[in-house]
Amino acid sequence: MNEFDVIAKYFAPLGRDGFKDDAAVLQIPPEHELVVTSDTLNEGTHFWVGEASEFIAHKALRVNLSDLAAMGAEPFCYQLNIAYPQKPEAAWLEKFTNALAADQKEFGIFCSGGDTTSINGPLSISITALGLVPSGTAVKRSGAKAGDVIVLTGPVGDAWMGLEILRGHIKPENPQPFLEAYRKPVPQTKIAASVRAYANAAADVSDGLIADLMHIAKASNLAAVIEADKIPVSPEAAKLAKLEDLVSGGDDYQLVLAVAPENLAALDFPHYVIGRFEAGPPTLRFEGKNLDLKQTGWSHF
Repeated sequence: MNEFDVIAKYFAPLGRDGFKDDAAVLQIPPEHELVVTSDTLNEGTHFWVGEASEFIAHKALRVNLSDLAAMGAEPFCYQLNIAYPQKPEAAWLEKFTNALAADQKEFGIFCSGGDTTSINGPLSISITALGLVPSGTAVKRSGAKAGDVIVLTGPVGDAWMGLEILRGHIKPENPQPFLEAYRKPVPQTKIAASVRAYANAAADVSDGLIADLMHIAKASNLAAVIEADKIPVSPEAAKLAKLEDLVSGGDDYQLVLAVAPENLAALDFPHYVIGRFEAGPPTLRFEGKNLDLKQTGWSHF
């Protein structure tokens, strides 16, 4: 099959109109704003070399959906761009697009187009996801206020454990939950409405809890205080790894939120209070247990 045959057979079914035109025409509901995010995943950097195509698909789409969730946005559609180092096999394409189709159904999103090409280098996948929020309600990193508590939606460090398992550095009794966390993250899209209603600021934990928390602190010009013993981690991760690595490894895709204390009781999703924001320059302080951080999170450079 040539490029156009591949698009027609595997990718066109992911869209609503069969990709018959050069560009998509999108109708935005009245009194809504568009939230746009992009992520590029490269083989050997963002996913394991030789990774199964279904896991590549899940991760490529879901990391973008996580960014939308952090803004309180509901998923709308996405653009998919793929650069192949060699002609893809039918089995690879089938598993890849089946995974995308399953995620489209689960998260209520559709593919509005994109591009398929070749590259003299590793496999590269770029997705631009679009979400919707009622006008004026998008949650930004800059909205935290002194006195807000720091809320985390779930445990961190499992995805880092999964990567370390693939690297052969850690060998837990049951590796599957960690591998699943690394390969198939769960974006917090179901709580987008609650994030809009109750969070003053938010970020998704993609680069690591500490790094992403500090993005909020810097954007809001506040100091962050963390009670280290309240950071949720899975029991086996706590046994096999240092807390410093679990909070800085990244790829968790939980949300870290700034929430006014009076709104805590209204949160209708599982959450953990791990600290607070205070007036002062954007610095980080630990209480209860000091963490010796060699790095705060993932960096491409």
